[in-house]
Amino acid sequence: MERNNKELFVITGGAPNGDKRDFGGYERTRAGSRHSTPRQLSKNVNLVNQKAVQWLQARAEEVLAQVDDSLFTMAEKAHLQDEQDRLFQAIRAIRVEHSNLLDGFCDGIEERFHSPRNDNPGEDASLNSSGTLKALSLLNNDDLEQQVAIRTMVANVRRDHAESIAALSLRLDTLLPNKIYDENMPLGPSAICAAFAEALEDVEISLRARMTVFKKFELQLVNRLGELYEACNRLLIEQGVLPTIEDPLRRQARQQARPQRRTQLPPGALSEAGTQAFGQLPSGPQGAEGMAPAGFSAAGFAPGYPDMGYGGAVDGGAGSGTGSYTPGLMPLGSGAVPMATPTLLQHLGQFQMTLPVQSGATGHLVNVTELLQQHLIASKQSASLHELDSEVIRLVDMLFSFMLEDRNLAEPIKVQLIRLQLPMLKLAVADKAFFSKGGHPARRLLNELADAAIGWQPGENYLNDPLYREISAIVDGVLAEYDQDEQIFVRLLESFREFSKRERKRAAVMERRTIDEAQGTARVEAAKARVAAVFEALTAERKLPKIVHEWLNRVWSSVLFRTCLKEGTDSGSWRQHVLTARDLIWSVVAPMPESSAKMRQLLPDLKKRLEEGAQSLSLSGADCQRLLGGLEALYRERQKLGERVESERERRIRERLVQELRREADSVLSIPVADEVMSAQPVQEIAVAADVVLDDVRELPPTQRALPEVEEIQQVVTQASPAKPADLKVLPQSDDHWQQTYHLKDSWFLLRHPEKLPMRCRLAAIISDLDQFMFVNRQGAKVGVYSRLELAHALRNEELMPLEQGPLFERALQHVVGNCGESKLAISV
Repeated sequence: MERNNKELFVITGGAPNGDKRDFGGYERTRAGSRHSTPRQLSKNVNLVNQKAVQWLQARAEEVLAQVDDSLFTMAEKAHLQDEQDRLFQAIRAIRVEHSNLLDGFCDGIEERFHSPRNDNPGEDASLNSSGTLKALSLLNNDDLEQQVAIRTMVANVRRDHAESIAALSLRLDTLLPNKIYDENMPLGPSAICAAFAEALEDVEISLRARMTVFKKFELQLVNRLGELYEACNRLLIEQGVLPTIEDPLRRQARQQARPQRRTQLPPGALSEAGTQAFGQLPSGPQGAEGMAPAGFSAAGFAPGYPDMGYGGAVDGGAGSGTGSYTPGLMPLGSGAVPMATPTLLQHLGQFQMTLPVQSGATGHLVNVTELLQQHLIASKQSASLHELDSEVIRLVDMLFSFMLEDRNLAEPIKVQLIRLQLPMLKLAVADKAFFSKGGHPARRLLNELADAAIGWQPGENYLNDPLYREISAIVDGVLAEYDQDEQIFVRLLESFREFSKRERKRAAVMERRTIDEAQGTARVEAAKARVAAVFEALTAERKLPKIVHEWLNRVWSSVLFRTCLKEGTDSGSWRQHVLTARDLIWSVVAPMPESSAKMRQLLPDLKKRLEEGAQSLSLSGADCQRLLGGLEALYRERQKLGERVESERERRIRERLVQELRREADSVLSIPVADEVMSAQPVQEIAVAADVVLDDVRELPPTQRALPEVEEIQQVVTQASPAKPADLKVLPQSDDHWQQTYHLKDSWFLLRHPEKLPMRCRLAAIISDLDQFMFVNRQGAKVGVYSRLELAHALRNEELMPLEQGPLFERALQHVVGNCGESKLAISV
């Protein structure tokens, strides 16, 4: 819809400064218009107008606020730069046009009070399904998707608030000069949605952003229209406008129920009943769903038709036993000749060739009974259906009704698969054992199509998607070529299997790369965590020389990391390298000179192992010599320190011996006090210095072990994990959703996110090193990663919903068997 000359209205009095938002009670004129001034609204209509505009403006403000937040979140999470740019451009455009959007929306509502109009002109002709589909097919995909969304919103509001809408229409009909009914009511769902769509038309945004706006419009405004209708009805009741009005829908239902008690339908009623080939209604619960009733009676009629006098005899008079039948489909046993199976197949073949292509966003079942009824009336013939043929029609209808509700498949794929209803019906009518033939090529073809599309997601340009085009071509081929030769299904099945094999091969390559990349990342993270665990166990609360830190962080961490990646932590090389790191740390913290003998045995082999590790990393010769030279200097200092400590200990022993000898000789010799003090002072200084040296080389307090053993380090390494703890409630092992996480490999899921469209994904890999469950889409690209705990909570919260397993036809048949009870047909699931 394009608004080239938007009607602008100006307040002609009352409001200061010409405030155009004060709508109540003011007469408006059209700026620059050559037409006459619109008729001033009455007081009661102005009250309703003002209340409605205020309510709608407040809700529209909430809509735009939530749209801004949603688009910003979507832009942050967008993977492609072009997509992110389009979303940010949409945010800017909506912010710039914010006031114009609100003004245009409110102006559109008020304009409809002055000039009521039917914003759904195609609804009156919607009984002609063929014409409706033809009209929709002329729209481009963007307009079609928008119109489908609006039609769905309108249908839902009419279904949920039919009584309030009808009451408000009657009350406004008494106040406005124009004839007011549900379709042209100024506050009807069609008018409100059309006014918003017209206001949004001037904003240049992408389809995805536009559909997000409509989604928020539906959630924040359309779904709450019941509040507006109740408030407006109360306001008019308070003003004395039809305060005791009778429910118009109930009165209409009573009026429609009276003619059904007659023996014979009035002329033309049957043709009116047969106009709905697809079971669509313009309003009401069934019409809102947009499909035919799912069940039929055993005689092959839609529910209620036999009770309406379908094909009933025209009484010739009281007690007359003769009569004639009205043209059309008659109940079995009414005297009409049953339709021969070849004749029924001929009719179904005509329907198959003349049925219009379904181009809408949702599929519709073909109401075969209605088509037969309409065809017989047009040819002025009457017939009934054999009981088995009626049963076949009922079962096929129930099968495809189940497929319409199957959440495994995206809606565009369902639209294509539902087109196979008539070919499948022809197969089942011609061969009553069709439902017991599990290997029938037609069933296998349908299953293959559904299986290949289980993870398919419709994009903005899904009509050009290879899988969608291939499925459409297969369905077109069946409809165009299948008459009685079942080999067409075999040929198309082989063709599709070749296509599917190529598609899956490409997806498998992408998936393998994705999994390898994730597993490689997991191994790297796990190796880093295990090396860090080794160093944490060895160096905790220890002060090490700078050269030792350089050896550990620069050289030996890389040696351990590479060994962990190549050979694992259970290999002999890993244990040897861990032992080398432990020996290196012990060599600089072991007490001296007590450890001198062990050091002399250890150092040659330790230096050799360190040198080999450094050379394995391809360090330069100069760098390697510098690191080894630094260790040599450190060990020389420790050796000298040990020798000093040993020398000081010997001197202290000698001094103690001298003092003891002097004390024993005090009785014989008199030793000068000054000399004693002078000789004792150096001894005390040496003792203090020795104590300081001993304190410096003491490794740990006596109550603690010096270094953990290699086995203890291995236990720490085994428990090391790079995974971050989730801020989620821990679930018990007996929890059903926790147990379910152990049995989900290769399962398909529906991933639901509050700010995104639902996405189908498959659990492709379980990375145990990182406790990660990786999900990929149909192309093999990663779409989500969960820990086991996060996955269990996602299953519990239905963020991830497992899709049904098994072939589509067999699942549908199992559903039918469980719901239809006993059948005279042979059925094998």
